[in-house]
Amino acid sequence: MKKLLKTLFVLCICFIAFTSCRDEKTPEETANEMIKNADEIKTKDDKVKIENEDGSESKIKYDEDGNVDKVKTDDN
Repeated sequence: MKKLLKTLFVLCICFIAFTSCRDEKTPEETANEMIKNADEIKTKDDKVKIENEDGSESKIKYDEDGNVDKVKTDDN
C-alpha cells in the first residue's frame, strides 16, 4: 500500500512539474506569428483583423502603449 501511494505521489509531482514548465508564447509573439502567416490583413486605429488561409479570422487589439491587449480567433 505504501509503495502504491509513493508511486502515485511521484507521478503527481512529475505531472505537475511537466505541465507547469511548458513553453507558452506571449501575446506579442502570437500576434507577430499570426501577422506573418496571414492571408489578408486589415488595420484600424488600435485593431488588426487577419484572415487566414483556412478561413478563420483573428483580431488583435493593442493598448495605448502599443502592446498587444487581446488576441481573439474566430473559426469559420
